[in-house]
Amino acid sequence: MSEGPYSFRVTVEDLKTGDRSVMEVAEGDYALIPFAPCHLASSQVYPAKGTHVLTLKDYRPAAPGRAVEGDRD
Repeated sequence: MSEGPYSFRVTVEDLKTGDRSVMEVAEGDYALIPFAPCHLASSQVYPAKGTHVLTLKDYRPAAPGRAVEGDRD
């Protein structure tokens, strides 16, 4: 169990190279993981309302995402 304010652990693994990245995310935060050619083009922050507007460009998925059951370390 993680200590501190973190509630979620996000693990991303490159299925071709095996490279992995892990990030712990606190409740109320977010993680954005675009894959090339998709990318974050801009963001606008409105702190008074807690709103973030993220603009992604070149969204062209090669296949739909899928859940992988039972794949835990």
